[in-house]
Amino acid sequence: MKTLIKLIVPLLLGTLVACGDPDAGPVTVSPKTASVLAGDSTSLSATVQEAKEPRVIWSVEGGDGNGTITSSGVYTAPTTAGTYTVVATNAVDTSKKDTATITVLEAVVVAIEPTAATVPTAGSATFTARVTGADDTAVTWSLVEGAAGGSITEQGVYTAPTTPGTYTLVATSVADPRRKGTLRVNVVPVTIALTPGTDTVDQGAVVEFSASVTGTPTTAVTWSVEGGANNGSITSSGIYTAPNTAGTYTILATSVADPTKKGSATLTVRPIAVSLTPAQPSTHSTGSLTFSASVTGTKGSTAVTWSVEGGANNGSIDGSGVYTAPSRGGTYTVVATSVADPSKKATAQVTVVAVNVTATPDTATLDQGATATFTSEVTGTTGSTAVTWSVEGGASNGTITNTGVYTAPNRKGTYTVVATSVTDTTKRDTIAVTVRDVEISLTPTSKTLSARESTSFTATVKGTTRTGVTWSVGGGSSRGTISNDGLYTAPSAAAGRFTVVATSVADPTKTASATVTVPAATGISYEDPQGTGWRLVKNAALSTDDRLVLDLLAPAGTAGRGVDLTLSADQPRASWAKLASGDSEYALNHAFDLGSGPQLFRSNAKDSTLLVGAFQKGTAAPAVSFTGPVLSVALDLKTGPTLPSGPVELRVTKAHALPGSGTLGPIDVAVGALTAQ
Repeated sequence: MKTLIKLIVPLLLGTLVACGDPDAGPVTVSPKTASVLAGDSTSLSATVQEAKEPRVIWSVEGGDGNGTITSSGVYTAPTTAGTYTVVATNAVDTSKKDTATITVLEAVVVAIEPTAATVPTAGSATFTARVTGADDTAVTWSLVEGAAGGSITEQGVYTAPTTPGTYTLVATSVADPRRKGTLRVNVVPVTIALTPGTDTVDQGAVVEFSASVTGTPTTAVTWSVEGGANNGSITSSGIYTAPNTAGTYTILATSVADPTKKGSATLTVRPIAVSLTPAQPSTHSTGSLTFSASVTGTKGSTAVTWSVEGGANNGSIDGSGVYTAPSRGGTYTVVATSVADPSKKATAQVTVVAVNVTATPDTATLDQGATATFTSEVTGTTGSTAVTWSVEGGASNGTITNTGVYTAPNRKGTYTVVATSVTDTTKRDTIAVTVRDVEISLTPTSKTLSARESTSFTATVKGTTRTGVTWSVGGGSSRGTISNDGLYTAPSAAAGRFTVVATSVADPTKTASATVTVPAATGISYEDPQGTGWRLVKNAALSTDDRLVLDLLAPAGTAGRGVDLTLSADQPRASWAKLASGDSEYALNHAFDLGSGPQLFRSNAKDSTLLVGAFQKGTAAPAVSFTGPVLSVALDLKTGPTLPSGPVELRVTKAHALPGSGTLGPIDVAVGALTAQ
């Protein structure tokens, strides 16, 4: 339907124009130009030539930002100054239109400067009005509160009322009385503030005061002191001089403009005080000490007079404060009296002491040859606090250095070290030094060992800085040996109780001993070796308490044509023997066919060594399967009170076997443990 109407309206308008409608004539706007203030309005009119009922459509070029216009032609200017175009369009024939040019002028604005103001009562201030947006910048001044708010001239000179408060100034534009500027003025009362407000000063001190007066254009004051001249004096410019009396005083400043308005300051004047340095001194019987006096609380004289309570017998003091102590000890009083106020004094107690020497420590206990550092303190003198060190009896009783380092002698005893004052050689102190005797001890004090077994002994030497010892074995090396570091080894062929001795190097008269017991052998045991190779095992059937028969066994399942052995046994506890008294050899052959002579079976015993060899006859002799013992040898075992218990050496030093084929080669033969018990 809307689309249909849009199509019909233009057709109708076109028809009207084509038929000569009088309302479709030219448009004329009046006035053609106009000026208007920003934000204000103006009226325009439009006529249509020969129109019976002229109808126009109003608009502003550029849209509402350039101003607005009503259907009756009332144009409202934008807030921005400029030139804008208003258009009147014939509603019947939109091709017919006319325009008017509108000049938008800047709006009149009135601003008062300064923008904020505080004026004292009855005071004045000058204000200016700045007018923009009009050629005529004149204003008329007024007060909202009228005469109660003060007065203002045509030139903007404002005079405040005598009543404090807030009042409003108004500046009205002559060009546009609708435009006004306003300013709220704060009218304050008269006040007086003094600087400084409070202070503490010495007697006779000079203090400069200043007064800050607000609320009146007249800032002058008159100065005074409460209580009159006895409480100090002040000049017309505020220079105050404190009295020579301690107390608290009030300074007044009175407004010249309003004598009912006053400001005050409080000033505290200190009392005079005297102090001495040093406050708690000491001196010696012939020395001197310098004092200094400090007088506070006055700008007058800070001098003092010096004296000693009790007079010259208690020492003397000169005008510059140098005190000289008397020759006797005691406590004395030095006095400093203020010249400005003789009622003010200060005192110091002086303790006079005689020269005294203290050596530290009182006693000492040292090792022979040891050192110790002794110290000394000398009191009762302002001179040298040094001492000379010495040892009573001379260097044989020890020595001491100038710095107190004492070295003890290499002998026991009690000795005296002396510290003597350099300032007063009649003053001395002593230290009793005890030098210890040499003591020696062994660890352990007893030990049980087997033959050839070793153990370490430790010697502890006290009472000397030389802690070395010399080691020895009582009875000589047949009873064992000991090294320089205390490692003792028991004898191999002797049983009994033996003595290990440590002798002090510092004092050979000091010894310590320990006992070593090597038990005698009462029996011998043999423990067969482990394994399945070549080995020597005990033949229990042929062995007795004092004879050990050993069988040489070959590895199971092997064969051979001969063996040889070299064995070593520990004498005197074991010696090689023939198995039977009628035997020609020291071994018994079990495995080999020796054939007829010359037989390949030989043995030889010499000292601790046994050599045995047994082989098949001839090089073509067949190999023998080893199904039992190959050879047997015998040892005679000895025990007794002089033979020690412990391991007995038994070893195979060499061994060879001739296999079923091939050449003679070395073999390893395991030996069991032989022990004397």
